[in-house]
Amino acid sequence: MEQAQSANDEIRLRATVQSVVLLGDFSGVVIPVHFDPRFALTVRIESASPPVAGFAPGSVVTFGIHSPTLLFAGEPAKGKTYDFVLHRKTESGRIRFFYLEVSR
Repeated sequence: MEQAQSANDEIRLRATVQSVVLLGDFSGVVIPVHFDPRFALTVRIESASPPVAGFAPGSVVTFGIHSPTLLFAGEPAKGKTYDFVLHRKTESGRIRFFYLEVSR
């Protein structure tokens, strides 16, 4: 059976908000999860399902998001833990993250 060249899937993350700053005020590695990122959302990963390299418990990652108000349906609370769904697409062996949402 031939393996698919393109696949979409989800990673369920439980993560604690460390900071949200304008993208222009952030220096470091950002994982874009929107086609027009304007903010840097830094979180500490508590758990990831399925387990994924780079998202191990205790690791700190920064996502490039469009708007914290839209993502969180209000202002995110620093130090609060949220459940997220991170969408990724694999094409020809390359992984691209394209959408992050808060599980309600």
